[in-house]
Amino acid sequence: MIKLVPLTQNDLEFLLEIRNDESTRYFLENNSVFSIEECKNWFSTYNPKWFLIKNDDQPVGYFRTNGDEIGCDIHPKFRRLGFARMAYLEYLKNKNFATLWVFEDNFAKNLYSELGFQSNGETKLIRDRIYLKMIYSKNSI
Repeated sequence: MIKLVPLTQNDLEFLLEIRNDESTRYFLENNSVFSIEECKNWFSTYNPKWFLIKNDDQPVGYFRTNGDEIGCDIHPKFRRLGFARMAYLEYLKNKNFATLWVFEDNFAKNLYSELGFQSNGETKLIRDRIYLKMIYSKNSI
């Protein structure tokens, strides 16, 4: 059973361990590597409403939110174990609407479709790859 707990400054090193991993950055719009100082500055400036994803009190990833736009990143050693699916289901259970962006070649696109996200036709070209917007609406499932 996973839990979403508010991300704190104490979690930033774990966040960067995931965020700066090449396999994570490949699927992010901004694929920059960030230092701990940059991350702490971002956190104190923006006070993001992000969550740590915990499985039996062990952190396995983090969940990003920015208004209705969401996403999650799982630590490489915990991938393909269903934690992303569980985190999305937990977050979306009290939501009527959400959006996310995904590269067309990202295998996670299948997960998003299974969760009820649908492409709205909006795209961007990022690093010569198609980045598309998907929308979740409880009323359309």
